[in-house]
Amino acid sequence: MRILVLCSRVPYPLHDGGNLAVSNLMEGLLDAGIRLSMLAMNTSRHQVDPQQLPPVFNRLEYFKTVAVDNSIKPLAALRSLVSGTSYNLERFITQDFEPALTSLLQVNQYDIILLEGLYVTPYLSAIRKHSSAKVCYRQHNVEFQIWERLARNSTHFLKRFYLRQLAKALKKYELKHLNDYDSIAAISPVDAEIYQALGCTIPVVEIPYSLKIKNPATNLAATPAIPRFYHIGAMDWQPNEEAISWFLEKVWPLVIASAPEAQLFLAGRNMSAYFLGGSWPNVHIIGEVPDADAFEADKQILVVPLHSGGGIRIKILEAMSKQKAVIATRVAMQGFHAAANGEEVLLADSPADFAAACLALINDPGQVQQLGLKAQKLIQTYYNQQLVINKLLQHFNALL
Repeated sequence: MRILVLCSRVPYPLHDGGNLAVSNLMEGLLDAGIRLSMLAMNTSRHQVDPQQLPPVFNRLEYFKTVAVDNSIKPLAALRSLVSGTSYNLERFITQDFEPALTSLLQVNQYDIILLEGLYVTPYLSAIRKHSSAKVCYRQHNVEFQIWERLARNSTHFLKRFYLRQLAKALKKYELKHLNDYDSIAAISPVDAEIYQALGCTIPVVEIPYSLKIKNPATNLAATPAIPRFYHIGAMDWQPNEEAISWFLEKVWPLVIASAPEAQLFLAGRNMSAYFLGGSWPNVHIIGEVPDADAFEADKQILVVPLHSGGGIRIKILEAMSKQKAVIATRVAMQGFHAAANGEEVLLADSPADFAAACLALINDPGQVQQLGLKAQKLIQTYYNQQLVINKLLQHFNALL
């Protein structure tokens, strides 16, 4: 089977959920013997040197990047606002990407074309014109839902108005093109149900983020007397920025008041001046880290206080696979249908509940270890890369 993957950014470095999702799927398909090619935008906001890519890219049958300037331009954003079109999408529509795609389709025959995320879907008409391949839209998030939640959570009138307009334009686009593909690969059962409720009639298959299962650790390091809290994620993604601001302002003071020795470590690229210039007791602002595994190694509890966003939080899966305890909001856990509160994760939405969950683990280090063990078992059962890839390939074979 020959598959072409279209990406709105080069899936590297592996510092955020989107890149991890694409990279792990790419690795899984290659391991399954698929002849895989990739055409990716190399955007101005996430520019990557192709010479620095890891060896897995050399296994691709074909790989090319196209430079795309997707920087935010105020006048273009204003025109889009007035016209009611989606500026989120327009930033990825470029004169250079479509010719590169067309040239590729004219000289190659593919069985499946996989659209990684919403921002490459505007090129569907070019695909239909030059290829008879089946097109699968791999949905990372219900995009308009993210912006609706951001608008609801915004306290600034003008910002709330603008976010609502962005969400409205995105929703109009997503609903208009909902049945234009041959199938949708939803990243969570919640997202699959949302699309079907919105009128999706084409095949929808749940294809979650998956991990290559390693042998579980047998000699766990004992949880220290005071477990360490951490968060890692792209801080130029607005839901993350708002979540950590909320945690620092509303939750952490409650934790410190009862456990003054507690420690919190925050990592992620593009930390804003608010974080870099702020000062909170026992909070360590690390910024971007070269090795996420090394950063997480001596920390035990991941906090994910998201109140907007969609899809599935890949950093949660990564942490659970490493036997970390996780405290998260219900929004953050919305795609994890198999995880139960108090078993594999602790759920909390209000500042008081989130602080209480943090303090419960501080006071009971044994629960930290038990949560981690159960979490890792869940990952091995439901998010095994080989099982997920086999399910996806069965779906593709049914399409063909």
